[in-house]
Amino acid sequence: MFVFNQKGEVQVREVSERPEFVVQTINRGDWERYLPYEPSPTKAWQAVRVNCLVVVTPLTTPDDYPQIKLTPREFQTLQGLCSGKNAAQIGYQLHIQARTVHRHFNNLRAKFKSQTLAELLAKAAALDLVRPDLDELFD
Repeated sequence: MFVFNQKGEVQVREVSERPEFVVQTINRGDWERYLPYEPSPTKAWQAVRVNCLVVVTPLTTPDDYPQIKLTPREFQTLQGLCSGKNAAQIGYQLHIQARTVHRHFNNLRAKFKSQTLAELLAKAAALDLVRPDLDELFD
């Protein structure tokens, strides 16, 4: 697994799981087992599989939508929502209160001009900010 930071520096980490599992896990916001935990996160992470390698990079918003600026916590909340978790589960994973998660939901809906969480997820997926695992969502 290759982890790139915002300065372009790279770290190589050995992982024993399958690459597609690592990518799914990181993209749904559960990156702490692969990357060092920061009590006050300063980065949100996304992963892409390239053959048998995993490339992990900080989140970057597409240039076409510069008005959408997400905080790391908002992105982590969005990743959790995308993976089908509810506010309590996301809060537990991020070590925050469920009401804080709901505040992030409200901020995200405002930034994406969405009325519902489903509309928010559809827009975020269309912008390629999150990649829903549709197999898990429809089982």
